[in-house]
Amino acid sequence: MKKLIAFEFISLDGFMAGPPGQEMDFVVSGFNSEMEHDLADQYHALDAFVMGKTTFQSLADYWPTPAAESEVLYETMNSMEKLVCSTTLTELTWSNSRTLGPDAASEIESLKHTPGKDLMIIGSASLVQAFSRKNLVDEFRFFIFPVFLGAGKPLFDMNSSALPLRLFQTRRFATGVLRADYGRT
Repeated sequence: MKKLIAFEFISLDGFMAGPPGQEMDFVVSGFNSEMEHDLADQYHALDAFVMGKTTFQSLADYWPTPAAESEVLYETMNSMEKLVCSTTLTELTWSNSRTLGPDAASEIESLKHTPGKDLMIIGSASLVQAFSRKNLVDEFRFFIFPVFLGAGKPLFDMNSSALPLRLFQTRRFATGVLRADYGRT
């Protein structure tokens, strides 16, 4: 059975995006090629990315462009299947992209029971929260950046239920970023 993995970049105080206008500044300042190669290794073990409308639109505005061609992840980002959870997007021009329809959770549940490699949610806090509540997320992977943002978009909101996890892998990068992988208990 495939796993659904949620992979997120977060600050030490739990924000996945900083304040407006500075959303990803904390990632850009702490990201290096070692981390990019780590991501490439993780992405090769996947069948598809899962993302919401906002994340999809943001990534689709960059990855298929000439500006991204020199990136290590360029080929992977453009060739990987992208499963978009949106009921309003109708035309997806980024290669290998499709919407999951109005009941994305059921679609993900079905896909988890098909042969193949794992699925990974990237970004998309609302999907991580919704799929966690439905016990669809099997594993959480974080790049934890050594910064307190103080404000921004939290990965989990204050109404989230307790979710016990077990740590099964860590890795420290030269920039002080920590990768922590957790599974459900």
